[in-house]
Amino acid sequence: MVDKEVVLHSMALALHPARACLVVASATVYDSRRRSKPCFSYGQTVTRARRRATPRWVSSAAPVAESMEEVIQNSGRTTDMAHVLWRSVCRKGDVAIDATAGNGWDTEVLADLVLGDDETRKGKVIAFDVQESAIDSTRARIEQHFSGDPSKAERVQLVLGSHATLGDYVEVVMGDTEGSDDTADDADINSYGNVSVVCFNLGYLPGPGSDRSVVTETESTIQAVSSAVKSLRPGGVVTVIGYIGHAGGLEETTAVEKFVASLDPKIFTATSHLVMNRENCPRLIAVHRKVTSGKKN
Repeated sequence: MVDKEVVLHSMALALHPARACLVVASATVYDSRRRSKPCFSYGQTVTRARRRATPRWVSSAAPVAESMEEVIQNSGRTTDMAHVLWRSVCRKGDVAIDATAGNGWDTEVLADLVLGDDETRKGKVIAFDVQESAIDSTRARIEQHFSGDPSKAERVQLVLGSHATLGDYVEVVMGDTEGSDDTADDADINSYGNVSVVCFNLGYLPGPGSDRSVVTETESTIQAVSSAVKSLRPGGVVTVIGYIGHAGGLEETTAVEKFVASLDPKIFTATSHLVMNRENCPRLIAVHRKVTSGKKN
């Protein structure tokens, strides 16, 4: 067996999004010297009737997609794709991190997924943002959402500060995570953190009146993503939604993709998802910590 790993693929949705979706997925194989070549491709056509646009934020009472296929056939939203990945790995009692709290929507979703009702599965969510207004919005949303159970709201820790300090709040236990011609160090393969999900929503704080000059920056984002992947438990995932429509957004997203492509494929699988037929559509970059890791035969 060749010592290579499929670590990057994109989903292209061609044709008019209101009428039909042609889903084309392709994968890239990365070896330890960062060379790559196409590995496979497949396509599936899904026809659907014209429908009203899905709201930007879906309420917790609305049906949620259980699979990536459902997202593609319905909303096609990048954030919904990320939520599918979170739901597939989160368990009650887990630790989850929202590295860019914003208005608190993702923090609320993570809290619902990991905060349990009993003493043995309490769970915890940590949310970061550099803007006090974002922290205030997130706090208000969480307190309202858990108004009937204030003890859960208390298990959501809000940090007014850069996500670059993420490593100060969670256990970061791995050493070098980048691939090489040598086999991964046993200490790295067998060492891991206790976090199930870390999510990033890059760019600026959305909403009327927000200061769009305050944006995530490449250097701090890469530092935070590096800490995030080292904090994952086996089966955990880091998701990064990169926006390319604002100044510096494309460069930041590209830098994240380059970084995750360098991760050791014996420990991580990194993927990139993109809806091709929507202008400036955000990209979903995901890093999965393998449940079983080690040298291939």
